Amino acid sequence: MFSEWIRFISSILFIPISDDLLVIRQISSWLRQNQNPAVIFLLVWSACFICFNLFYAIPRFFRELPVFQKLLTNKHLAKAEAILQEKGTVAIAMSFFLPGVRRPIHYMSGLLAYPYRPYVLVTLVGTGVYALLWTILVNRLGAYGLLNRFSAWWATHGGVILLPGLLILTGVLGWIFRDTIRNWFVRP
Repeated sequence: MFSEWIRFISSILFIPISDDLLVIRQISSWLRQNQNPAVIFLLVWSACFICFNLFYAIPRFFRELPVFQKLLTNKHLAKAEAILQEKGTVAIAMSFFLPGVRRPIHYMSGLLAYPYRPYVLVTLVGTGVYALLWTILVNRLGAYGLLNRFSAWWATHGGVILLPGLLILTGVLGWIFRDTIRNWFVRP
């Protein structure tokens, strides 16, 4: 079980697909082995906590390099750092429940030197809630076979939903940031 836990951590760190899919697959695997759901929860929680702390620590290390110091003097990064200092706790907490921004928020927290103590506390609580919800959900849905049916349905119909969903998302984001986009093309 320890070797599976290490493989699970390395898959989250090095496989660039959704963390949710990796967590679901691993929880399902441990449930098929008749592991106790409380133990599964603790393993998933600790693995996610370690991974997200590494997602913070590695960019934090690179921030100290002279090459990155020159890049971080950009006015846009300074503005992003100020916003992160002000609203970082909420952004980090919400990132656990927003696929697609989960990892970038943690990378940017490290790169923009968000304070370590609040980061660890928010990450500890966030990964705990994240792991608990996935453990309960997979345990309940897996018991009825709904997870397997959803996976089969997504494999056949996911592309039909994904492309229009991406187009709609692009349109909505374009509409929200239309003034910013328009200003990119207007010369001062």
